Amino acid sequence: MKKERIFWGLFFIVSGIFLIVSRMGVLGDIGVFSLLLTVFFAACLIKSVVHRSITGVLFSVAFLCIIYAGPLGIESITPWPVLGAALLGSIGCSFLYHPRRSYYHHHIGGEESVETVDCAQMEFSTTFSGSIKYVNSDDFQSADLHCAFGSLKVYFDNAVIQNGEAVLHLDVSFAGVELYVPRNWTVVNKVSAAFGGIDEKNNNHSSGGPVVKLTGKVSFGGVEIIYV
Repeated sequence: MKKERIFWGLFFIVSGIFLIVSRMGVLGDIGVFSLLLTVFFAACLIKSVVHRSITGVLFSVAFLCIIYAGPLGIESITPWPVLGAALLGSIGCSFLYHPRRSYYHHHIGGEESVETVDCAQMEFSTTFSGSIKYVNSDDFQSADLHCAFGSLKVYFDNAVIQNGEAVLHLDVSFAGVELYVPRNWTVVNKVSAAFGGIDEKNNNHSSGGPVVKLTGKVSFGGVEIIYV
């Protein structure tokens, strides 16, 4: 938490300095808004490198390319091609990196943050980074999953549904999400997908077991359900 406060404190200080300098005409034709976005995404890039987040690095670079597409002469690959490349690169890296179960307790390491939770209702949010969540709830009821420009993996194999039904609400954009669920769960897909989709891996063996309803939306992203 202290490091986060220092990081964002320095970000706003540097932004203020750039704002004054830009009004003095020192930086030429570069607009104030572009400068602020540059500082923001440069800060995200540095933070991603420090935390070894490939997703954060890719999207930070992508947005910097969009901001300076004109001076760099790369208008032909902005904005959607470069964002799509960052998304595909992030998803590809998430498949290559698989956490060991020894990371079962709260731990920050490797390229993704890892956390274990055991409450009935939960909310996970990931932006410009990758994260892994292990759900150990004895009375799992619902989860809100928000993932934008990143990757999120949620393991429900140790979760227990007491009342026969649970709800997973998804809000996924420019991101990849993997859901690991028990084979005896029945997943009902009610998600609205635009330029994205939901795939299932392995066959489930549900025989009147708990029902999990998927709601929400997926845009420019992918959700994969893996039965374990």
